[in-house]
Amino acid sequence: MDTQDLCPEYESVEAFAEFLMADDRESFTYMEADLIGRGLKVATYVVIDGLKEYGFGYEGRASEKRVRGYRTSSLDRWYGPGSMKSHGGSGHEQITGFAGQKG
Repeated sequence: MDTQDLCPEYESVEAFAEFLMADDRESFTYMEADLIGRGLKVATYVVIDGLKEYGFGYEGRASEKRVRGYRTSSLDRWYGPGSMKSHGGSGHEQITGFAGQKG
């Protein structure tokens, strides 16, 4: 889907800047800049820099908070996102895969 089909304010950096001024907004989000960049087929940072030149603030991307409990390992290996379990069975699948196949 093309951004011009969505809203006319996403057609260019200038059109979006006028939209922000008319709406009395002082900042923009990453998602808005990315939508403009996709329509113009340019990198998002080009749109962000262009809107900053107009004097608008950039809100950035929100990062998800990760809270570690007191029972969680400080290395975060066994608990939480990105954890890696240290069990996996006896390994017979690998052994039979190497030596158990017939010719």
